[in-house]
Amino acid sequence: MKIFIFIVVGLGILLFLSSCGLLYTTKYDKEAFKLSEEYGGIYVFNKEIRDEIKKLQEEEIAKRRLVENNDPDFYEKMIALEKKYSILSNGCKYFIKEVIIGVKEDKKEAKFEPYYQKIKEYMGEKVFNKLDIYLTSYYKCGDKVIPISFFIKAYGTITEYGLYGFDEVNGGYRFSKKSYFGASANNIFYLINDKFVKSNQKISEEKTEGRLY
Repeated sequence: MKIFIFIVVGLGILLFLSSCGLLYTTKYDKEAFKLSEEYGGIYVFNKEIRDEIKKLQEEEIAKRRLVENNDPDFYEKMIALEKKYSILSNGCKYFIKEVIIGVKEDKKEAKFEPYYQKIKEYMGEKVFNKLDIYLTSYYKCGDKVIPISFFIKAYGTITEYGLYGFDEVNGGYRFSKKSYFGASANNIFYLINDKFVKSNQKISEEKTEGRLY
């Protein structure tokens, strides 16, 4: 009986503390977060193509807004617009890749090594190894993937403790949940004359509908 009361009281305290946001732990690399403020952001290998994509995206969004939700051909028109505005002037199709935290690029990926090397030349290998890297946009001509931009940032985790429902996989209640938080990475870097240069423009100033590319 005493054990049961102890468990109930313990759960009550746990729920109270978690509801107040008082029960959590954080895990992150302080040095990486500091480096992310200076070196984190979008590294653009081809500004001309990126600017063309921005223009195509703006035109596509404007055209999409003209299509009524109750239009009987709504989906067909959306697909047609996406197809029309996904082709660059060089005839190749471009892709914007969503940044999924934790699903980062392999820094040993051979096909991206020449691109990684250019980034390393700017920030140094030590900094490069500290931060996460994500391919954010590229285009394909045939089977060849040609990167346009990479996003670099540092992430940490927050583990919150409380009662988070029944875990069917493990057959028990979950008493914690994990989420990610990121360091500041608001910079834009352009490859100019074979070297990266930090732009005065910031990611937050761009009108890209919140997308990174």
